[in-house]
Amino acid sequence: MDRRKKIIWILTGAAILVLAAAALLVWRHRGGGGEGTTIQSTKVHPLPEAVYYLQKDEEWAADPLGESRFTMGSSGCLVTCLATLFDLYGESVTPGELNRLFTEQGVYNASGDVIWGNISSVYPEATVTVYKTVDEQAIEAALDQQQYPLVRVKNLGDGYWHWVLLLGSGDDGYLCMDPLYSEKEARPLSAHGNTVYSWRLVTLPVKE
Repeated sequence: MDRRKKIIWILTGAAILVLAAAALLVWRHRGGGGEGTTIQSTKVHPLPEAVYYLQKDEEWAADPLGESRFTMGSSGCLVTCLATLFDLYGESVTPGELNRLFTEQGVYNASGDVIWGNISSVYPEATVTVYKTVDEQAIEAALDQQQYPLVRVKNLGDGYWHWVLLLGSGDDGYLCMDPLYSEKEARPLSAHGNTVYSWRLVTLPVKE
């Protein structure tokens, strides 16, 4: 193979790798399709006194998720929601601290996604429920018991995958802690189209 052909092969290979990486990123953020479930609360659930964290807070935005190339700022919505959730149960921890704990205890996979069954390595008393379908009655029942569902939406209704924490509901529907919402107050789920694609419930014994 002459030098010119070798250069062409190298450039072609590099281009393929770039396109593959871009496709993976799109898949990660936008997901692989699938239908969501539109939910609308039928009752009022008062909001708890929650801490509103931002995943892009400069204190931890650049921190990687485990050994992956993804960071808190780009993909740390779930960890940020979990920090708020744990605080509601009396376990005060910032998103940055929680990310470090998850990294040290192997809670992430190679892509920086949370392995739900490994959360107990950091919080042994945690109960994690992974639901196969979006059941609005189960979501309502959780809020009735002052348990707070983690729901996966598409950002602003049609963007990339995003996790928010349902905290309650009012006359206009469900309200959530959104780690991308700079106002640091409860945000209507309607901002994300009221459509949920999956959900999880993580509970802990309440510390007095």
